[in-house]
Amino acid sequence: MTHPKTLIEFMQLYPTEDACRQAIFEHRWPDGFVCPSCGHDRAWQLRARGLYECASCHYQGSLTAGTILARTRTDLRKWSLAIWLLSSTKKAPSSAELSRQLGVTAKTAWLMRRKITHAMARRRGELLLRGIVELDEGFLGGRRVRPASRGRRQHDKATVAVSAEHTPGGGLGRAHLLVVSDGTARSLDVAASAMIVHGSTVQTDGWRGSTGLTYEGYEHRPRILRSAAEIDAWPPWSHVVLSNFKRWALDIFHGLSPAHLQAYLHEYCYRLNRRQQRLDIFRRVLDRCLLYTAPATYSMLKAARAT
Repeated sequence: MTHPKTLIEFMQLYPTEDACRQAIFEHRWPDGFVCPSCGHDRAWQLRARGLYECASCHYQGSLTAGTILARTRTDLRKWSLAIWLLSSTKKAPSSAELSRQLGVTAKTAWLMRRKITHAMARRRGELLLRGIVELDEGFLGGRRVRPASRGRRQHDKATVAVSAEHTPGGGLGRAHLLVVSDGTARSLDVAASAMIVHGSTVQTDGWRGSTGLTYEGYEHRPRILRSAAEIDAWPPWSHVVLSNFKRWALDIFHGLSPAHLQAYLHEYCYRLNRRQQRLDIFRRVLDRCLLYTAPATYSMLKAARAT
């Protein structure tokens, strides 16, 4: 599907439901239909039922069968617009805003948004950071009156491991955010392995929870930080990434469900790590929704604590 640069261009490129169906067909099968059951390349279209029947094995499936859009009753034009809005805008709409813009119920909008962001989630081993990488932990959620809010024991908050990659010039490369159970060595070692290539140089503060990184195959560079200036100079990008996530979440959602926090972290990092390919994100998200992500039900997504 062609990437529209503006909403007007989207409406011109995909003016009808049939135009969206044809565009999705061509995106899913650019060289023509391929049977998901036997791989045959010929099929009959059963227009009355909206299905395709394989000429070889007689498998019958819809245009969206086997994709994140499977079994949907919502117009594909609304799905396409939702994907474009979530992939192309700097401040992606909340489910409440999607409900208003698309003219669907709140539950339908939540499910559409959650399915699309489920497809955006980072896969195991995908986009691992390398080179010089900062690793730190932060806290999201609840409020406390100071000084009780200081320190690493935040019982009413979620602990998040933050990794930020340095570019050759010292700028911010890619970043990942991962919910962890706590700031102990075991949790941080697991988080590092999930986000950073073994053998990379990992910069941390002097927290004892990061002492096991050397044994995990990293070149560990800890530094005890005694002032705000030292914090800004040593691991600056991890703090910027987490602070920007907090601002992004506050602007759009005004609060996040702890059960789905990891899904929001994945969504934020997906755009952050592809900020140089902004005009290609629509195609990339479509690939994930139509080609690389299995169907997900409402009950599965409602109950899931995505990891």
